[in-house]
Amino acid sequence: TMEFPVGMRVLAVDDNPICLRKLENMLLLCKYHVTKTTDSKKSLDMLREKSNMFDMVITDADLPDTDGFKLLEIGVEMGLPVIMLSKLLHVARVVIWSSL
Repeated sequence: TMEFPVGMRVLAVDDNPICLRKLENMLLLCKYHVTKTTDSKKSLDMLREKSNMFDMVITDADLPDTDGFKLLEIGVEMGLPVIMLSKLLHVARVVIWSSL
């Protein structure tokens, strides 16, 4: 049987603190270690400066000050899996990035 991965280090980014808290609670139930921020620029800095601290990034696609797709780009360059969340449909943009 396949076991659920435990202990993954996740960078969670969302400008909505309520959504971020709900995401954090779900990830903690999975026994993940969560670093969270509502500040998109801070998340970019964390990825650039401390990329070895994370196994995965989960980000809102619609962030103020920067595009969540910039996080996707940096995460992909670093070899990190990136999960994009959005209340809007950005399917075409996600398909383009995932095919790179």
